[in-house]
Amino acid sequence: MNSRLLAQLDAAIAQTANPVEADVLRAERVGLLAREGRVDEARSALTTLQRRHQSRPDAATAAALCLADAMVDYFSDLSGQARVKLQQARALSLSANRMPLQAVSLAWMAHLDYVHSDIDGIARNASQALRLAAPDHHSARSRACLVVAMAYHYGGRIDRAQGWYAKARQHASAEGDAATISALMHNMAALRSDQARMAAVFADDAKQSDVALQALTAAESSSHFDDRMGGTALAVLRPILRAQTLVTQSRYAEALVLFEAHFGDALATGLGRLECSLRADVAWCRAKLAQPAHAREQAKAAVAALRPECDLDDVALTHGRLAQVHELLGEPEAAERHGRLAQEHWQRHVAEKALIVAVLDATFGTSASPG
Repeated sequence: MNSRLLAQLDAAIAQTANPVEADVLRAERVGLLAREGRVDEARSALTTLQRRHQSRPDAATAAALCLADAMVDYFSDLSGQARVKLQQARALSLSANRMPLQAVSLAWMAHLDYVHSDIDGIARNASQALRLAAPDHHSARSRACLVVAMAYHYGGRIDRAQGWYAKARQHASAEGDAATISALMHNMAALRSDQARMAAVFADDAKQSDVALQALTAAESSSHFDDRMGGTALAVLRPILRAQTLVTQSRYAEALVLFEAHFGDALATGLGRLECSLRADVAWCRAKLAQPAHAREQAKAAVAALRPECDLDDVALTHGRLAQVHELLGEPEAAERHGRLAQEHWQRHVAEKALIVAVLDATFGTSASPG
């Protein structure tokens, strides 16, 4: 990735005479490499630093290395193993009295809270990150603002989210952090895609057409940005996102090609909790392409992939999609059963969204200026 921030870090490392401060910066560089998709390079640099400090690490260095380790973990595998290391990084930075490390650790803890649908954790950790971060601590502020923006967006309040997205982009742009801008664009596109998929199942045709076009435009913009900047972080997410948006455009054959080529890689990267809704989309593509045997096979696999850790919106979407599949296949009993389950989970999701917005409003205020 063409990163102005990486060049700035390299210059700062070269100019730093204090070996502890230099290695703290090197650890930050490791985290940036991981965020840019250069995970193997990041892991190698991290191993070198860990060996250098394995006997008696300075407290600040230990905190920085723990944070870098969490970044490498997360951008290697989305399954959530980085969460414990982030908590350790925060504790170590607290003991070392390194407020900037505390702030950025808290911001990333909030990010993992979002991944795990922990709204109280998002509110607590993002607000603490913004409270501790200096006005020009762009890395902590951009991540915390991005998390709040995504949470509001997920909660259905894009009007609330927009200001937080704008502030996240402002902080990321201030230090040339193309990786965060890429993440912002991808997550906005993914949330728009989810809304389009929901509209295809639960909303009227007029709304479906509008949000589907917005989702496709956002996904293409995100992809073009990464192509221009050379971003490769979690690259498997891009074709899956495009496949999802193609389904909302009724471009089933194109979507199916992408699903088949990248489904296994997506699951291996830690997207198992999304397997149910992705397989339901594949079943829908098969049904629309007049492939009933394959559609039934994928519908059965989608049901088997329903797990306790699946988010409510994914469960609702899975059942809603399967209701459509079985209706198209002429199987009214199965369609009715999945339709009933879809509505039950949809109503729970609506209540969840209201709670998310209420918690965020209580923490950040409805008219407060974002960090």
